[in-house]
Amino acid sequence: MTALDERRSARGVADGRPAGLSPLTALAVAFTLLYAGIHVYWALGGTWGVPLAARQDPDTLRAANWVVTVIMLIGAAWLLAMDHRVARRVPAWTVLVPVWGGAVICLSHAVFGFVTKALYLTGAHGAVDFPEATGVDAATLARDHHTAAVRDLWLFEPCFLVQGALLALAGRAFARTPAGRRAWTLSLLAGVVVIDVFGLLLALTGRHVALG
Repeated sequence: MTALDERRSARGVADGRPAGLSPLTALAVAFTLLYAGIHVYWALGGTWGVPLAARQDPDTLRAANWVVTVIMLIGAAWLLAMDHRVARRVPAWTVLVPVWGGAVICLSHAVFGFVTKALYLTGAHGAVDFPEATGVDAATLARDHHTAAVRDLWLFEPCFLVQGALLALAGRAFARTPAGRRAWTLSLLAGVVVIDVFGLLLALTGRHVALG
């Protein structure tokens, strides 16, 4: 039995009743649904917050956002299921692997985005590989890229940070021993560091990854 599996909830597990929805899980689910709503807006054709290049391929934009919406809805359902007694009867890693993946992706995206977009706004334009819109003059394209970088810094990257933090905390709460929580936290940090160091090295050498 692993450290993550050595967990017992004082909230009803002993007598076999569901533990109930914790405030942390409720907050994580609410934020996930809120952020999914933004993707529904884009999937339905909304254009606020969409760069010029993406607007030139609306079919791909809509399809991509429907896919993301479905993934986020599945994620919200998974978070809800974590508070059910059945989730505490299976190996913890089977429940936590998707949560770990989501947390690492969101946190690494936020860290990478904060650094690269800040570099872009200070003049290091090679730090971000913005897609190029066709049929647009250079000045308009430059303004669009600048606006996108600013918007990412004050809105979208903070959203990724909050989402990742909530997933990380939900996973940590599910591991109910000190050893399990320590293993969860260290593995998250390792995942974020590996992804972001690799991504930043690529960006600084003129190459780019999807996290940008």
